[in-house]
Amino acid sequence: MDSGAPQLNGGRILVVDDEATMRRLLEKLLRLEGYDVALASSGEQALQEVFARGADTVLLDMRLPGMSGLDVCRNIRSHPRGLHTPIVFITAVNDRELRRKGMEAGADDFLSKPFDEVELLARIRNSVRVKRYYDNLEQQKGALARAIDDRTTELAAAVAELTRMQNELRASHEETIYRLSRAAEFRDDETGQHLQRMSWYCHLIGSKIGLSPGMCELLRIASPMHDVGKLGIPDRILLKPGRLTPEEFTIMKTHAEIGYRILHGSTAAPLEMAATIAHTHHEKWDGNGYPRGLRGEEIPLAGRIAAIADVFDALTSARPYKPAWPLEAALDLMRKNAGSHFDPHLTDVFLTHIDEVLAIRDRFVDGHPEPHPEAVALVG
Repeated sequence: MDSGAPQLNGGRILVVDDEATMRRLLEKLLRLEGYDVALASSGEQALQEVFARGADTVLLDMRLPGMSGLDVCRNIRSHPRGLHTPIVFITAVNDRELRRKGMEAGADDFLSKPFDEVELLARIRNSVRVKRYYDNLEQQKGALARAIDDRTTELAAAVAELTRMQNELRASHEETIYRLSRAAEFRDDETGQHLQRMSWYCHLIGSKIGLSPGMCELLRIASPMHDVGKLGIPDRILLKPGRLTPEEFTIMKTHAEIGYRILHGSTAAPLEMAATIAHTHHEKWDGNGYPRGLRGEEIPLAGRIAAIADVFDALTSARPYKPAWPLEAALDLMRKNAGSHFDPHLTDVFLTHIDEVLAIRDRFVDGHPEPHPEAVALVG
């Protein structure tokens, strides 16, 4: 093998120009730089090439016979394969209005004829780098989706088995639910009594707004499963010690949808309520929550109750990465976020009965042995 021959770097460039001389010039220049080059003399041929084989960058003449460069650009952008393909217009026309139309059509960059070879190659390198970034991101998303589907399938099978056993003793059913909830908490380094405190805070709020004893008990049993979807989050994100990147936080937020997918569809009332709580406990009263951006009373009552209980306990509990907030600071934050993050009426109910909230907190102190769920049900 000739060691002096240029090595392809994997970048595939599609040159679209109706002038044969320009196509040959660009092909020679790009091949010397190690690119794989495809050629097209018309818009129709260019689209066929992109849709069939893809490209890491399209060098596109603005003025083509028949289908214009602008139309080619629009068609590429409307196709899934061309959504993130960089498009660089090469044109001899220095028309600001035409360039504006090119940007609106989806162009990423412009080069004027005659072009500077150094500038052209620099821009091609940058555009290929951007395309590779998006390709890598799509591969990671695909791998993550497959991993989530695998875990979801396994967990859904486990939940189906739990549903089949729903006619067994109530205490056994509750204990099984509690153990599944703890699995997610153990992965996330949550404190031992977080589930107990949160579930009883939910029970308290429900009782104070007049829910039936049965519904309050259902809230207490179902709410510990709010974060079960974290079982579907990769360890590299869930256990990351530092601040998450925006991309990582986007993945982390999927735990609400994963939890819903795990739990939804059961004939057992606790699991159906748990699915609702898992799906909606990160929604916000003002519509700025996730995963669906629900607003006000669009958010199910169980999700609104769980949001208050979960945030208050997170604020007032020590974690490996933070100390517990002083009580007054935590209460002040809850007040300030009533009407934005939290249902203002439920927040007022919660704060009005803070003495009973603190009694629950004192009952389930971190570091104490966790009582059996059946024994917990007898407390109070």
